[in-house]
Amino acid sequence: MSLKLVEVVVLGQVLRLNVPAEQEEILRQAARNLDLQVSEMKERTGLLQLDRVLSIVALNLSFELTQEKNKNAQIENVLCTRIQQLDHSLENALGGRTIVD
Repeated sequence: MSLKLVEVVVLGQVLRLNVPAEQEEILRQAARNLDLQVSEMKERTGLLQLDRVLSIVALNLSFELTQEKNKNAQIENVLCTRIQQLDHSLENALGGRTIVD
Protein backbone atom coordinates (compact mmCIF):
# COMPACT_ATOMS: atom_id res chain seq x y z
CA MET A 1 0.00 0.00 0.00
CA SER A 2 1.62 3.22 -1.15
CA LEU A 3 1.07 6.47 0.70
CA LYS A 4 0.31 9.71 -1.02
CA LEU A 5 0.80 13.23 0.35
CA VAL A 6 -2.62 14.91 0.22
CA GLU A 7 -3.45 18.50 1.07
CA VAL A 8 -6.91 19.24 2.45
CA VAL A 9 -8.33 22.45 3.84
CA VAL A 10 -10.11 22.08 7.17
CA LEU A 11 -11.46 25.16 8.92
CA GLY A 12 -9.36 27.40 6.72
CA GLN A 13 -6.13 25.57 7.50
CA VAL A 14 -4.17 23.49 5.03
CA LEU A 15 -3.35 20.04 6.36
CA ARG A 16 -0.84 17.79 4.63
CA LEU A 17 -1.50 14.14 5.35
CA ASN A 18 0.00 10.88 4.14
CA VAL A 19 -2.85 8.56 3.21
CA PRO A 20 -3.18 5.41 1.13
CA ALA A 21 -3.81 6.53 -2.46
CA GLU A 22 -7.13 4.70 -2.61
CA GLN A 23 -8.41 6.68 0.40
CA GLU A 24 -7.65 10.15 -0.96
CA GLU A 25 -11.16 10.94 -2.19
CA ILE A 26 -12.77 9.70 1.03
CA LEU A 27 -10.43 11.96 3.02
CA ARG A 28 -11.34 14.93 0.83
CA GLN A 29 -15.05 14.19 1.32
CA ALA A 30 -14.53 13.94 5.09
CA ALA A 31 -12.75 17.32 5.13
CA ARG A 32 -15.58 18.94 3.14
CA ASN A 33 -18.16 17.33 5.43
CA LEU A 34 -16.39 18.59 8.56
CA ASP A 35 -16.15 22.12 7.17
CA LEU A 36 -19.84 22.06 6.30
CA GLN A 37 -20.91 20.73 9.69
CA VAL A 38 -18.82 23.31 11.56
CA SER A 39 -20.22 26.15 9.42
CA GLU A 40 -23.80 24.96 9.91
CA MET A 41 -23.31 24.54 13.66
CA LYS A 42 -21.85 28.06 13.97
CA GLU A 43 -24.88 29.47 12.14
CA ARG A 44 -27.41 27.43 14.14
CA THR A 45 -25.95 28.11 17.56
CA GLY A 46 -24.53 31.58 17.03
CA LEU A 47 -21.41 30.46 18.88
CA LEU A 48 -18.21 32.23 17.95
CA GLN A 49 -15.85 30.12 20.03
CA LEU A 50 -14.42 27.56 17.63
CA ASP A 51 -13.52 25.12 20.39
CA ARG A 52 -17.15 24.99 21.57
CA VAL A 53 -18.45 24.53 18.04
CA LEU A 54 -15.91 21.77 17.40
CA SER A 55 -16.91 20.06 20.64
CA ILE A 56 -20.56 20.01 19.58
CA VAL A 57 -19.73 18.78 16.08
CA ALA A 58 -17.42 16.09 17.51
CA LEU A 59 -20.15 14.97 19.91
CA ASN A 60 -22.69 14.79 17.07
CA LEU A 61 -20.30 12.77 14.92
CA SER A 62 -19.49 10.45 17.82
CA PHE A 63 -23.20 9.97 18.49
CA GLU A 64 -23.85 9.11 14.83
CA LEU A 65 -20.93 6.69 14.80
CA THR A 66 -22.18 4.99 17.96
CA GLN A 67 -25.66 4.64 16.46
CA GLU A 68 -24.21 3.07 13.30
CA LYS A 69 -22.06 0.67 15.32
CA ASN A 70 -25.12 -0.38 17.31
CA LYS A 71 -27.12 -0.91 14.10
CA ASN A 72 -24.29 -2.98 12.63
CA ALA A 73 -24.10 -5.10 15.78
CA GLN A 74 -27.86 -5.73 15.62
CA ILE A 75 -27.64 -6.68 11.95
CA GLU A 76 -24.70 -8.97 12.68
CA ASN A 77 -26.67 -10.67 15.46
CA VAL A 78 -29.65 -11.19 13.15
CA LEU A 79 -27.40 -12.61 10.43
CA CYS A 80 -25.69 -14.97 12.89
CA THR A 81 -29.06 -16.19 14.11
CA ARG A 82 -30.26 -16.75 10.55
CA ILE A 83 -27.09 -18.62 9.64
CA GLN A 84 -27.52 -20.86 12.68
CA GLN A 85 -31.14 -21.49 11.68
CA LEU A 86 -30.10 -22.36 8.14
CA ASP A 87 -27.35 -24.64 9.42
CA HIS A 88 -29.83 -26.40 11.68
CA SER A 89 -32.32 -26.74 8.80
CA LEU A 90 -29.63 -28.20 6.55
CA GLU A 91 -28.63 -30.69 9.22
CA ASN A 92 -32.25 -31.76 9.58
CA ALA A 93 -32.69 -32.02 5.81
CA LEU A 94 -29.59 -34.18 5.54
CA GLY A 95 -30.82 -36.48 8.26
CA GLY A 96 -28.36 -35.42 10.93
CA ARG A 97 -25.28 -35.81 8.73
CA THR A 98 -22.81 -33.00 9.13
CA ILE A 99 -21.41 -30.96 6.29
CA VAL A 100 -17.61 -30.79 6.07
CA ASP A 101 -15.82 -28.08 4.10
